Order: sequence, then C-alpha cells, then structure tokens
Amino acid sequence: LGELTAGIAHEIQNPLNFVNNFSEVSLELLDEVDEERQRGPDRDEGLEAELLGDVRQNLQKIHQHGQRAGSIVRGMLEH
Repeated sequence: LGELTAGIAHEIQNPLNFVNNFSEVSLELLDEVDEERQRGPDRDEGLEAELLGDVRQNLQKIHQHGQRAGSIVRGMLEH
C-alpha cells in the first residue's frame, strides 16, 4: 500500500511541478511586460507581444498539466 501511495503521489507531483513552474515564469514575464510598458513612448511593442505570447503558451501548458493531474485523480476515484 505504501508503494502504491508513493507511486500515485509521484504521478500527481509531476504535473503539479509543471503548473507551479510555469505559473512562476508567467508572473516574471508579466513583470517584464509591465516594465516595458513603463518605458512610455520608447517601449518595444514587439517585445511586449513576444512576452505576452510566451505567457499564453505557459497558460496553455498549465491547463494541460492541470488536466493531467485531474485525470490521475479521477482514475484513482474510479478504482
């Protein structure tokens, strides 16, 4: 039972690590967008668009890994 529990915890921990890491990186990217916007007329709109695109990709990955964790939990409940 202990090995089963450890295996399940490991399977859930992997997608949760991805969620946490992508969330943290996304917050940093948004800080960079804010900094760029504060530059006023000298700001680089291309950089802003790139940073926001990165945030969008990260949010998609967060969603994907969150669904994976949910799938693992649903599978456990079905047993």
